[in-house]
Amino acid sequence: MSSDDRERTLADVEKTFYEAIRKNTVFSSLNRSASAIEKLAVNTEALTEEIKNANETSTKLTKSLNRLTFAAVVIAAGALILEIYKLCAAS
Repeated sequence: MSSDDRERTLADVEKTFYEAIRKNTVFSSLNRSASAIEKLAVNTEALTEEIKNANETSTKLTKSLNRLTFAAVVIAAGALILEIYKLCAAS
């Protein structure tokens, strides 16, 4: 048997093997399930990263809004003190 015959025979066996696997619904179903589970794992990791980023962004936004609110309270308190001073000075 020459090497060409042997390679052709191995190619035929490989072709037959893959055709049989393709037709085997159990293997195909398991393969699809494994692929779906793998995609789910990748999507879960991506979602976890997005949630982490959203949490960090939310924390930064909360700090900024708290600072802005504090500044508004300080300005309002200053305006109130000026009005009280104007009332007392006018009396």
